[in-house]
Amino acid sequence: MGRNFALLFAARAISYFGTYLAPIAVAFAVLELTGSATDTGIAFACWTVAQVSTLLVGGVVADRLPRRLVMVSSDLANVCVRTTMGALLLSGTAQVWHLFVLQALGGAATAFYSPASSGLVPELVEPAKLQRANALMGIARFLSFPLGAAAGGALVATIGTGTALLVDAGTYAASALLLFGIRLPVRIRAAATPNFLAELRDGWRAWTEHTWVWVLNVWIAAYFLITYAPFFVLGPYIAKHDLGGAGAWGTVVSGEGIGALAGAFVGLRVKPGRPWVVVGAIFALTSVQSLLLAAHASFLLIAAAAVIAGFSFSLGSIIFETGVQRAIAPEKLSRVSAYSWMCAMVFLPLGYALAGPIAAAVGMSAYLVFGAVWIVVTTAVVFAVPAVRNYRLPAAAMAAS
Repeated sequence: MGRNFALLFAARAISYFGTYLAPIAVAFAVLELTGSATDTGIAFACWTVAQVSTLLVGGVVADRLPRRLVMVSSDLANVCVRTTMGALLLSGTAQVWHLFVLQALGGAATAFYSPASSGLVPELVEPAKLQRANALMGIARFLSFPLGAAAGGALVATIGTGTALLVDAGTYAASALLLFGIRLPVRIRAAATPNFLAELRDGWRAWTEHTWVWVLNVWIAAYFLITYAPFFVLGPYIAKHDLGGAGAWGTVVSGEGIGALAGAFVGLRVKPGRPWVVVGAIFALTSVQSLLLAAHASFLLIAAAAVIAGFSFSLGSIIFETGVQRAIAPEKLSRVSAYSWMCAMVFLPLGYALAGPIAAAVGMSAYLVFGAVWIVVTTAVVFAVPAVRNYRLPAAAMAAS
């Protein structure tokens, strides 16, 4: 893969570690200040709303400027955010509104990072190695999840929330330093349209030009809203009352993580000729975890089904990212990535917010069964679309496998 990709991989691994460490520290910091679960939710919402609100801006900027420098700037902004947050907590002067504002600033900064990263990968590796590169990124992400979360809990318990957030600031600084070491030849970019809205429209046209791209994006966004969010909102409640408590639910979540990691490893080597037919067949099985949860089955059975769900989503994400990177013109790639990210991120928080009220109205089991039936039916509908069903990996990628 070469030196440049190795630096990007290391930067992303460290960044993911910090990403999964930070929520633990932020949650307990808010609880120390107010003791309010509502305030904790507001703190997380500030990050998400700010990130979603600025994703399209981030996509335009990442297509205009060198993506490496956009990512470095995003990291350095978050160094400032986390350092300020940690300093306020350690000095005893922090108020909860400080954390809300800083969370919003951090979310906005991160909105520039993700589209730039998606566009940078094809600049660092040859087309035939794109799927392998994306699979390695997936491995970094899914390995960092348990490690970062565990480290967050341990740091909060031993050195406190303020110092834990300073450690998180250090992960951003390390990521920025690694990214700064990437060396790329100067690439002549197409002249930027001075009209920002025109650039957004150009990105929209690129996103909708390939039917399989927007169809799969919308389908997964709806999956987050209708199936994924209810499973993870209602699951802890059902686990507490019928499955054995937090330990049982932790096993289920771990199953999803194990499956996702396995999917990333498989993505290193497996390149099916018609990838969406294969992924779709597996993805339909994600309905099983919702059905088992609705039936209050053994948590071990639910965890086993969660492995399949994590596997299919991970592998599908790797193939989708690779396909987009090969199909979209390089100068538009970050904007298309921003539309994809926004499409997913808008509906996931909404799904989290609506799961409780809807379940209270129709019943938890009924809502979970509806989500399971929905994913099976819509999988069949989506994969009947010719542009999705007949999509094939490019010849170069197949030859590399």
